[in-house]
Amino acid sequence: MSLVSQRCPVWDFKPNITFENESAVPADDIDVPAGLSSSSVPGPTYVTPARMVELHKGSTSGAGHNLGIVHGLTTAELSVRFADFSRQWVQVSTGVPGRFWQFRGGDIYLDLSITVYVLEGDRPDANDPISAQIFKIIFQHELLHVADEVDLVTQWMPPHAYRDEIVERYLTNAQQLDDSMLQHWFRGDHFADWLRTGFWTPEHNRRGGIRDAPREYAALQEQINALRRKQINRP
Repeated sequence: MSLVSQRCPVWDFKPNITFENESAVPADDIDVPAGLSSSSVPGPTYVTPARMVELHKGSTSGAGHNLGIVHGLTTAELSVRFADFSRQWVQVSTGVPGRFWQFRGGDIYLDLSITVYVLEGDRPDANDPISAQIFKIIFQHELLHVADEVDLVTQWMPPHAYRDEIVERYLTNAQQLDDSMLQHWFRGDHFADWLRTGFWTPEHNRRGGIRDAPREYAALQEQINALRRKQINRP
């Protein structure tokens, strides 16, 4: 990476999205939301009811808190990293005692890790078309969460974070900072925590709350219940 001028360095937030699921989507007729491609979306990780409860308790979204059963869950974790920290931050001479540093540009990655979970009991059975319909309802709802998470990091967060006071001061305007602030804010986790709590987490929770509003979730549950009844009452 070539070094840029002392002021207003060239730099950018670069979204980097990974899925922790390994299996392929077990259905050909899944409707993939806008912003996602069927080739890039993996299938879910299937878990027991007990494991789903554990995951749900640790989730930051409010999905399904009023339901007896949570059929699916999408989790996301955001981290922030500099492409090449040692070259992006250089020591500068200020004429006063102490060590001072300045940002010289380059990419800053917004690493988003997404995992989709579905109950083992909702795994589609190739010999049972109704089970495939139930799975489709559950999984397509989780894909809406996935689309929200992808949009949040790729479209929503960068332009909002660019206007943050810390970002403008020390990155965009490359204001010099002392060694203790460099270590605390940028070499450590404080900058990542600042972006998560100030931008990502509130918007993540807001979008999750809309998708999993009680009325929306109850409608999905009713569709699932109706199909379960058809399963039970089959000749």
